Amino acid sequence: MHESSVFFYRHSRTGVIWVLFCLAFALQAAPAWQTKLAQLQAQSKSQPREANILIDQWLTELSPTELDLREQLINTKAYNLIILSEHSSAEQMLQSWRDEMQAISPARTTRSLELSGYIAMRRGEHAKASTMLKQALQQATDLNQPERQITTRIYTAMQAMYTSQYETALPLLLKARELNEKQQFAYLRVNITNNLSTLYLDMGQPADALPILQSALTDPAFQSADLLYVRMNLARCYVAMQQYTQALPYAQEALEGYQQRDDPFYLSAVYLMLAQIAFQQQQPATQQYLANALNLANKHHLNQQLSDGYLLQSRLQQKAGQTAAALASLQQHLTYYKAYHNEEAQDQALALRAQIDSLQHEQDLSDLRQKVELNALKSAHQTKVSWTIGIATGTVILLLLALTRLQQRKRAQAELLSARLASSYQQLQQTQQELVTSEKMAAIAGMVAGLAHELNTPLGILTTAVSLAQEKTAEFQTKLQHGLTRQDLQQYLATSSEVTALAANNIERCAALVQNFKQLAVGHSDALTDFNLQLLIGDISTLLGTKLQQQKIQLNYADTAVMLHADVQHFQLLLIELLNNAVLHAFDGRDSGCIELRIRPGETHFELLYQDDGVGFAYGQPDKVFEPFFTTSRSSGHTGLGLNLVYNLVTVALQGEIKALPVSQGFALCCRLPNRWLATQPH
Repeated sequence: MHESSVFFYRHSRTGVIWVLFCLAFALQAAPAWQTKLAQLQAQSKSQPREANILIDQWLTELSPTELDLREQLINTKAYNLIILSEHSSAEQMLQSWRDEMQAISPARTTRSLELSGYIAMRRGEHAKASTMLKQALQQATDLNQPERQITTRIYTAMQAMYTSQYETALPLLLKARELNEKQQFAYLRVNITNNLSTLYLDMGQPADALPILQSALTDPAFQSADLLYVRMNLARCYVAMQQYTQALPYAQEALEGYQQRDDPFYLSAVYLMLAQIAFQQQQPATQQYLANALNLANKHHLNQQLSDGYLLQSRLQQKAGQTAAALASLQQHLTYYKAYHNEEAQDQALALRAQIDSLQHEQDLSDLRQKVELNALKSAHQTKVSWTIGIATGTVILLLLALTRLQQRKRAQAELLSARLASSYQQLQQTQQELVTSEKMAAIAGMVAGLAHELNTPLGILTTAVSLAQEKTAEFQTKLQHGLTRQDLQQYLATSSEVTALAANNIERCAALVQNFKQLAVGHSDALTDFNLQLLIGDISTLLGTKLQQQKIQLNYADTAVMLHADVQHFQLLLIELLNNAVLHAFDGRDSGCIELRIRPGETHFELLYQDDGVGFAYGQPDKVFEPFFTTSRSSGHTGLGLNLVYNLVTVALQGEIKALPVSQGFALCCRLPNRWLATQPH
């Protein structure tokens, strides 16, 4: 336990978890008693004892069938009894309510299970607390009780915090906060905030707790009673940071509030904190604060405060030179620590037992020093030291010799391995270069085949159009010799016009295909040019049109309208390889598919995002596809260098980054490129 916070109730919890049904119930309550109940619940925050008197009077006036109101009143009174540390009375009332409701309305028992688990926590009955909270969480989930699903997670996190299982508590509180953001219970936001700050303090991270608590001071959801706990935790923060002057006013404000509320649990904790502050500032009030804390803790059987209080008392007695009294206080601390933590206290108990034994040993040594001669002790000590130094020196020399021989042998092995690796790496580079060249040639061959296929259709139409024109011309000449009518002339002219238009359209189509291919066939150049990425993708999709149509693949690239100032060859090859890889692998066994390309801007980089809805990647990690020679279709003749070429283009040629993205269906990747390739950037 940290020295600056050993006095304090290490696992203090939210001081105002007052009626968890308040907001949800207020929306559904009958107008006849809604206002009165809200006033009573507000009074419970600052005057729980007086509020319970009014609750008892009200309960005597109710019919047993008024279950909604009875449930609210019983849970409110039970929590008030917990605040007053009257745990047995609270548990008896909650158990009676569960017995009554079990047969007629089990859903009304979830809140009582939570409170019973909280009582077990305060008593140190952690096994019972875990069982009841687990039952409450399961019931809240099964019965679809959103508010209870949040509160049971909060209590379960508190249980984990009580037993120092901080790594378990944190995700529970974060999940509770996530659920509450959807439900918007203001009082639960207060509860979660206070517990998060407490958790960070228990974890020894006051710097993380401090901003949360400072924000709470101005949060309208925090009422005056809620702010008592905030001020107490602010004092804890400053104590943990050894800023005792800043801690003092917050602790005094918390003390005044808890005195008014008559809350012995937190009142004893604040007394302990004030005792620690006074101890650090060497103030005479230390003993009085400590005595007040121990009196309250003894009266109400608060084992945790008793444990921390006797530990602080031991420190005070050690400082005063009262070794025997300090030893007795440490033994008291150990007794209450074990009573509170049960089996979780074994490691701490062993450490404290060692400390107790150490104090006892000091007393024994003080007696022995009077009986043993100083010179004999000095001589024995010097002899032992000499032997120790000699043995240690010899051991070090032997170790150095052994390490030297081992290092020489390892160095020879490393040189041999380095030579072998260098030779293998050179052969691998040569093989990879040959395969990369083959992959590029295959891509070019594919483009040429695609172009030929695309040209074949318009050229066939042109051939048909020319044949038709020849046929109609021959018929026209025959009719001209035997007598031409006006109708014959009109038909010939109409046919000629249609054939001419058809031929012109297909000639333009052939010209466009050839022009697109010429643009893609531009050789590598260090000169950077401006080009529109969306138009470039359109040209490539035209060349790949046959493949895309055959597999019914839809290519969406509407969100790629960006001007680039770069080597167009790099982007051409990058896009061709991406789309070819998708055509070859992504839609195997599929009748149709969709590919999407889009641009996402950023402050220093822009991202080219690719995603398809194909068969996906089911072989290890997705980033494995960028490794050279990795392929899932080697039996079909593929080398596995397509996406490796994409990787090299992005990371080397374009000086960017590439990674596969996790998606539920298909495959996705992100190419992150510097903004200097944008045409709008200064060059």
